[in-house]
Amino acid sequence: MQDRVVLYGILVSFLITNQTTDAIQARSDKEQPQTVVSGTAVQSVVPVQAQLGSSSSSGSSSSSSNSAFHPLGPNVMCSFLPRDFLECKDPIDHRDNITARIEKGYGCLRFGGSSYEAVEHTKVQCTVYSDIDCYGDRTFFREGVPCVRYTDHYFVTTLIYSMLLGFLGMDRFCLGQTGTAVGKLLTMGGVGVWWIIDVILLITNNLKPEDGSNWNPYV
Repeated sequence: MQDRVVLYGILVSFLITNQTTDAIQARSDKEQPQTVVSGTAVQSVVPVQAQLGSSSSSGSSSSSSNSAFHPLGPNVMCSFLPRDFLECKDPIDHRDNITARIEKGYGCLRFGGSSYEAVEHTKVQCTVYSDIDCYGDRTFFREGVPCVRYTDHYFVTTLIYSMLLGFLGMDRFCLGQTGTAVGKLLTMGGVGVWWIIDVILLITNNLKPEDGSNWNPYV
């Protein structure tokens, strides 16, 4: 009796295992691409579920590439990059033309100034260098750019000219003030008085280049 029970148990377990194997094999055959031969062309038939899965994965990858900016990520915002990584245009000089400044929306009415309050500020268009990787628009406007330009006018050089050759008007020739420089030359520095006054004006920053530029800080 016990032998029959054991035999029946083995037979039932064998039948269940065989049915499970057949079901798994049928499911794998449905998921795998099937090859259909039509004439001389061989076509690969991909199940619809596989196509949907691939399209969903590609959609997720594209959405991840267009994801929002992550502040702890490897890339910084392009607008946060320092000036060394940008190519910025020079501020626009409107030459005291207020109408042109209003129409353009930005630019400088005048250049120069000794203090922060005296210097105008505007925005300029900047572009990130091609070999720099960052997040966001690579071309943008940067605010707060000072309306300052530098030419070949150096304070120390002009001061030396004023102290040594000021009676000949060399300091004013260097600053581009040709008219007053000629008058200073003909009067020999105003008999020494004009010479001393110009030295004091230079030291107190009241005698500046004629073109409105600032003293060049680079030697």
